[in-house]
Amino acid sequence: MLHDVFICHASEDKDDFVRPLAKALQSHHIEVWYDEFSLSVGDSLRQAIDQGLATTRFGIVVLSPNFFLKGWANHELNGLVSRHIAERNLILPIWHNVGHDDVLKFSPPIADMVAISSASGMEAVVGELLKKIRPGESPLITARSFLIEKGLSPPVISDEWWLDIVETKEAEFLDPNLNHDWRWIFPLPYQLGARGKERGLDIAWTALQLDWAEDGAARKICQITHPEIVHDFLNQWPGLHECAQDNPDILALYAPQLTIPGFDNGLTHVFDELMSPERFDQCEAFRYGRAQTTDGNEPLCGDFIAWRHPSFGNFTAGELSNKFVTAQDGSYSREVFSGFECLIWLLSDNADWMPEKLRKVLLQGFTDRVQWWITTQYDRSIIDVLWNRSRSKFSYTKTLRAALTDQCTYALQELKIDEDPHKISSKFIEYGFLEGYYVEKDRIKQRRQET
Repeated sequence: MLHDVFICHASEDKDDFVRPLAKALQSHHIEVWYDEFSLSVGDSLRQAIDQGLATTRFGIVVLSPNFFLKGWANHELNGLVSRHIAERNLILPIWHNVGHDDVLKFSPPIADMVAISSASGMEAVVGELLKKIRPGESPLITARSFLIEKGLSPPVISDEWWLDIVETKEAEFLDPNLNHDWRWIFPLPYQLGARGKERGLDIAWTALQLDWAEDGAARKICQITHPEIVHDFLNQWPGLHECAQDNPDILALYAPQLTIPGFDNGLTHVFDELMSPERFDQCEAFRYGRAQTTDGNEPLCGDFIAWRHPSFGNFTAGELSNKFVTAQDGSYSREVFSGFECLIWLLSDNADWMPEKLRKVLLQGFTDRVQWWITTQYDRSIIDVLWNRSRSKFSYTKTLRAALTDQCTYALQELKIDEDPHKISSKFIEYGFLEGYYVEKDRIKQRRQET
């Protein structure tokens, strides 16, 4: 483990000064190598000290009459001096019950360094040390302190872990154009050109988002996940609920089920604000052409928040079902499972948490608009039947039923749903989705003729 500071001292000075100093520095999130904190039973004293010297950013040397008489203390100081010569500004001297002449007799080079006197009081000593250990507006120090405040234990800033985080951020991992491969990523609070403290906060938020995005991807937290599980996910990761509240439009994109009244625990006010007309554009999905509505007029709200509206924003069932699967705003995307897989989920018992009114509308939408999702199966066996047979010659043959059952089996496996695929395929046939393909085909043909 790497450390911010190594405290070189005489054991006689522990009680009255060194131990309180070490604890005070720790309270400021400084990683301290101090023998009482850093040594365990059985450790090699010299090896542990040498390792501490090699992996510390600064060496605090508590110079005192006791220190001048100690062999181990001088061994530690020699190691620090060697690094100080090579790296410069490594040693931070504290004069404890000694003056300049005392230090000069012990080591002229050490006496020439600017030192802090313990006589000025612990608060003043710690304040001066922090100015050196944690210079103002340092991005990495800001980032580390922020993560510690969130309850995490990040390594010290000299650890290469921070290089990975910074490279990820600077490579614009969080750039919207790349977010279609990730979910649960939100905008960073500051622009890419930010510096100092603001840049540090962006680095910290990058580290936080990497953790929860990876977990969300592994667990496939999405629009078909039970709302209670989504809430647990939001509360599990430090900073995630806060970030989601600050970006309710993107939260609604990722998890529209939370916008449903009754499933919006702790988020009611932010979703209500998205219903206002001035927030319409913020919740509108990217599409080619205008949105389809039941009355031909403009929708009453944005797509992302439509499940919250009493009439689902007057979007048609087909529009709602399509955006249920594929909604995206050109930067962030909802789609995790294919249209066919989402349809199979709607037919399963796993969807029983969804309000029946909404579930029926979505299923009707899959019936009304078949062409966009039917091609998202695992093979072309069913679509080939539709393309090669006229409506009058279509029927559920034994071969077609078997193919449909196979497709349902694959989808249930992807969804990790333990249900009978024969039962699901029977529901599929009952809803008449494949017959709906011909209805939609005729409707499109008629519309083209009219145009």
